[in-house]
Amino acid sequence: MKSKIQITIPEPCQEGWQSMTPVEKGRFCASCQKTVLDFTHLSDNEIINLVSKKDNLCGRIKASQLNRNLIETKKTSNYFGYFATSVLAFLGLGTETIVAQEKPITEQTDLKYISKPTKSVDKITVTGVVTDSLGTPMSGTSVVIKDTFEGTQTDEKGAYSIKVNLGDTLEFAYLGYETTSIIVSSNIINVQLVSEKIEIIMIGGITKRRSFLGRTFLKIGNWFR
Repeated sequence: MKSKIQITIPEPCQEGWQSMTPVEKGRFCASCQKTVLDFTHLSDNEIINLVSKKDNLCGRIKASQLNRNLIETKKTSNYFGYFATSVLAFLGLGTETIVAQEKPITEQTDLKYISKPTKSVDKITVTGVVTDSLGTPMSGTSVVIKDTFEGTQTDEKGAYSIKVNLGDTLEFAYLGYETTSIIVSSNIINVQLVSEKIEIIMIGGITKRRSFLGRTFLKIGNWFR
């Protein structure tokens, strides 16, 4: 029986998430010279996998993810799905054989295939202003192209400017406010962020600990060593 794992932040950090440099899986804190991982969108399985492999992690995490037993779920094999896929593949092979035995019909034509040049996609400059629900400009809001490390921040007037492709998704994030995602369809995008009223997010060193039952089983195991 696996012992349950809990995580906690004994000493929450006061550094601002928005002031950190975006990196893969989180942000880099210049103050402590460490990468702060973003746990807020991770499942319990993903958190367990991270904390089991490495100690001394620093992370940004929701209060609802702390001080409780992390629930590990296991994937079950879908044997019926494998069987059905195999049968369909077999039937598909049979159909291919029948078609291949038919005599192909050829027609002569004067048409010529002309390859069309691929239209290059040029970046456009998107500008706008980020405000809160009262219309107050939000300086220091993070504006990032989703799934990339490209981004910028709003100035003291809440204004920003960024080069993107049409169809890219811009993510607007500010600590204490819900992250807003918008697909680029024009060169002017003004955003109004909504404050997070329920979920508290903390930053700091992640400490892993076993649950009460896990610690009890560990002590009993040590007695018989």
